[in-house]
Amino acid sequence: MEELVIGVRFKKTGKLCYYDPLKYKFKLGDNIIAKTDRGQEIGRVVKIFKKEELNPNIEVNKIIKPATKKDLEQQKENENKAKEALDFCRKEVKKENLNMKILSAEYTFDLSKLTIYFVSEERVDFRELVKLLASKYKVRIELRQIGPRDEVKEFATLGMCGKEVCCRTFLQNFDPVTIKMAKEQGLQINMSKLSGACGKLMCCLKYEEEAYKENLEKLPKVGSLVQIKDQDLKGKVVSIDIIGLKVKVKFGDTREDEYFETYDVNQVTWDNNK
Repeated sequence: MEELVIGVRFKKTGKLCYYDPLKYKFKLGDNIIAKTDRGQEIGRVVKIFKKEELNPNIEVNKIIKPATKKDLEQQKENENKAKEALDFCRKEVKKENLNMKILSAEYTFDLSKLTIYFVSEERVDFRELVKLLASKYKVRIELRQIGPRDEVKEFATLGMCGKEVCCRTFLQNFDPVTIKMAKEQGLQINMSKLSGACGKLMCCLKYEEEAYKENLEKLPKVGSLVQIKDQDLKGKVVSIDIIGLKVKVKFGDTREDEYFETYDVNQVTWDNNK
């Protein structure tokens, strides 16, 4: 019998975890209960693999059981309890004048742990708050500080493209995004236009980086002297169309006789070392 491994996510854009389905047969969209580093949690099956397809170094754990209708109802109750804890925590933070913004709270399925997420621009001593929460709710408490990008994931937010931000819909990891990427894509360096809802450089600058780099290698640099193929003409590159693989060339030495022409990159030759 073919051995299968299920890929499970415990959050919409959370990392993919791998589990042995044991004797159970799952289909995409089914809910399961499994043990994670946070405790017991309910997750959703999003992929199904043949075991031999996986990298042997991937850790495959065993599920506890499929989630029943009763389990899903329990999860809803847990979410309501987490909302109550969230409200209480916000009141205490305001009361104690702590410089932190409480964003969300969540219980593990087995109610063994309550995690509260917050953002702050400085280091916060929240030890007394943890003691108070532990005393009130009688569970293990974790206050987890997150960054501005993770903060945006907590709310339904539209990006500059008019769609919901990527980090909330599908993006799982935050790869480094740099100004160099914007420059390579020929974008004007205007931080207000290049920044996303989180205030950081937009993650989508990373998506086409490889394509732009590949095309840039096929193009002369701005300022290069180029020879027009099959013509006794030489000119200077004044701009490049990275996506269209075209160059705009200036001819003429004086303002009176200068003129411009646009060519496909395969119509010109150049030496970038000069």
